[in-house]
Amino acid sequence: MSNTSLDHPDPVLHPLEAYKIKSLPPHAYYIPSFLTPTESTTLLSQISKHPWTTLTHRRLQPHPAPLTPSGHLLTTKSLPEFLVTPVVDRILSLSFTSSPSSSSVSSSTSSKDIGTKPTEGIFTKSPHSRPNHVLINEYPPGTGISPHEDGGAYFPVVCTVSLGAHIILQVTPKKKKTIIDNHHHHHHHHHHHHDNNNNSPEEGEEDGDGDGGNGSSETITDDNNDTTNKNDDNGTRSMVYKIFQEPNSLLITMDDMYTEHLHGIEAVKVDEGLTDQTVANWELLSEETRKRIVEGGGKVEREDVRISLTYRDVLKVKDAGKLFGGRVLGRR
Repeated sequence: MSNTSLDHPDPVLHPLEAYKIKSLPPHAYYIPSFLTPTESTTLLSQISKHPWTTLTHRRLQPHPAPLTPSGHLLTTKSLPEFLVTPVVDRILSLSFTSSPSSSSVSSSTSSKDIGTKPTEGIFTKSPHSRPNHVLINEYPPGTGISPHEDGGAYFPVVCTVSLGAHIILQVTPKKKKTIIDNHHHHHHHHHHHHDNNNNSPEEGEEDGDGDGGNGSSETITDDNNDTTNKNDDNGTRSMVYKIFQEPNSLLITMDDMYTEHLHGIEAVKVDEGLTDQTVANWELLSEETRKRIVEGGGKVEREDVRISLTYRDVLKVKDAGKLFGGRVLGRR
């Protein structure tokens, strides 16, 4: 089904229901060929022209600006054009067929939708009706990020575009009375000694996923990030869901999947134990990918750097110029 020779100007997108990962709690959607090969090449070359923030093991780029420690965006600048077209346009064109509140016409109804009833998209109810922040992360083979949650700085919808290589996102339910109880309290117990694994979130920004310390940033529950259905201290290791993200794919997580679960990436060079049973979105993967996994006996090597673009709507946006009484940029 993957069409390598022809690069369609626009992938054909179905209603979101077609992409639902049914074996996961509500709600996760996975769109395999969200970008064409040409689009992803263009995007990668644009990304490489912008400066990176270097952390211990990886690099990231926040656009249009990093969040403050309290999870605010201090700029009213919009996203750079290369991050809007085609990605945001295409995200906003996604909709559900059966829309509960089809009376509310979203401002993002595009000309493509002429003749259809107004339908609900994934950002219809978010404060800005569209993502206003992108965190670009680079994951060389062997790097990961500890299980954490994205927290309260964002509207609970995350769209992640993967470029360059595959990655496996491991998702675990949050409600566990295990290991640490620092869920909302002792946020300084961040166990940073496990950085030998290249995978602790740092600077509260690493997968965009701290909202930087307003009490709902990363919650790390595992010192060695080795989460595949192993037991923890008191013998209860809850379900680990694996989501296989192909290059050029889009993963959308929202609702319970956003608020009640932690997500992380194992710091390994080879992903193992991949089967039609363990990979939640197996049915949605391309034929080619499934074949590669099966032929590799459930193992897939991470050969290249994977770059992720995480699109979210930051709830609190303030104009820094106004905030500081206009003194910024030498205004008086």
